[in-house]
Amino acid sequence: MFFTFILVFISFIAYKVYPKFRVPEGIKNVPTLSFLKLVSAIFSNGGPDKRWEITRKVLEKEGIGKLWFNGVWHIITTDLELTKDVFSKTDLYPKTSLDESIPGSLTANYYGTNVVFSNGDVWKRHRYGITSHRKSISAVIYFPLFLSHITSPAFKSLPMHVFDETAVKLLKVIEKVDNGPLEVQDLMHRLTLDVLGRVAFGFDFNNLEDPTNVYVTTYQEVTAECDKPIYFIIPFIEYLPYFDRTEARKKVAKINELYDGLIETKRKSMETEELSKKINNNTADLLECMIHASSDPKYPMSDEEMRYNLAMFMLAGHDTTATALTTILYVLATHKDVQSKARDEILRVLGDSLIPTIDQQRELKYLNMVIKENLRLYPPVHQLPRRENSETIKFRNHVFLPKTPILINIYGIHHSPNNWKDPEEFNPERFENDNDEKREQYTWLPFGSGTRTCLGNNFSLIEQRVMLCALLRKYEVSSPTDSIHQDKLHLDHSSSTLTGLQSLHLIFKRTE
Repeated sequence: MFFTFILVFISFIAYKVYPKFRVPEGIKNVPTLSFLKLVSAIFSNGGPDKRWEITRKVLEKEGIGKLWFNGVWHIITTDLELTKDVFSKTDLYPKTSLDESIPGSLTANYYGTNVVFSNGDVWKRHRYGITSHRKSISAVIYFPLFLSHITSPAFKSLPMHVFDETAVKLLKVIEKVDNGPLEVQDLMHRLTLDVLGRVAFGFDFNNLEDPTNVYVTTYQEVTAECDKPIYFIIPFIEYLPYFDRTEARKKVAKINELYDGLIETKRKSMETEELSKKINNNTADLLECMIHASSDPKYPMSDEEMRYNLAMFMLAGHDTTATALTTILYVLATHKDVQSKARDEILRVLGDSLIPTIDQQRELKYLNMVIKENLRLYPPVHQLPRRENSETIKFRNHVFLPKTPILINIYGIHHSPNNWKDPEEFNPERFENDNDEKREQYTWLPFGSGTRTCLGNNFSLIEQRVMLCALLRKYEVSSPTDSIHQDKLHLDHSSSTLTGLQSLHLIFKRTE
């Protein structure tokens, strides 16, 4: 009887487990990527470069590979044809919501349904709330170098004085450690968080001057909890007693109190006509625009939805730009000829000014080349959130059944010799006289592409130009001789989509 019970139990487990591992017929011929190697790389804090080393042989040859993850076979791709299809047919390849991919998790509860992880009418409603009432000044902010990648009106009207004032604060912080090693990654995160807080919802975190700000430390703790890889690799572990995240959920509640308080305060301003005045003179911040737009019955947005969007802006709006600024300072420190050439251009174009005007930013052709090459070499978003096809797709001799998870590997596309000559070299000149119509559109994707292009691309590019102009005018940047990054920038695991870095110290020496 006992052996019969064991046999039945084992048969039941096999019946339940086998379908999880069974490869769908249509993708059996897709090369398999090693789950164990990738998981090992993640737990050893391997960055996207390490993961690319593991997958590049397959992806460079075939353009796609299949990966078993969380009971489902995923398609990982660097194929430009499939990438184009995904970007251009959003109804056919909708994004997977957090409630679908990691239901009930801390991450899903914190970020919820927002403009990034939504589709169809829900996405259009959220996008309207964010992009409406922002007076387009594309005739003024016109950068041919990035034009084909700037498709949304979000952030096109920006309070430039916020960038200017924060740049001055940044210089004052650096002055205190003049000519000494300075941890750059943390500094850039503090900088971009201050800028985003003021532009997005009129709140000054003052993180540059007060790194221990309670809201900032709580926010950092929340994002660190959300990024822990074990909860992505073994999602159910979150519901086990030993791995209970009660304390983390308390921290989420605390940061949500800040968001809710800001939303309530802004809503009250509608009663005094103060908000309407800001909308009319185009001085409203992003949260005020969302609140004003939500009064349109066609595009309602609840306070909870606004909070979810604020949480996503905090992540996407400052983390990615902080990474971009950190990596570009590194490449400038290790390529002194590039740094010197960029500085000479800044001095020539700006004259005695510290901060570039919009017209002057247009003239910084070489600096724009440096920024673009840095975003190619070290894309802040190394892999896009997964999408799932809504119907059966035929790709080459493969068949993707509906709901097949598809992941676009941006780092792989940017580092493939199929797309770039000497892809591991830092070479801004590859973008000289750049014509995006001649070059394959989907080989440079730091902001994504198509209708779902990053809404904050203008915001990030302007912030990078302003900060680099201020820094390079005042300082020469170099790498300490004992730096672990002396020969190569060591990337780190940040999350399933964002690029992380190991601690990076650089030296800022005054040029004047």
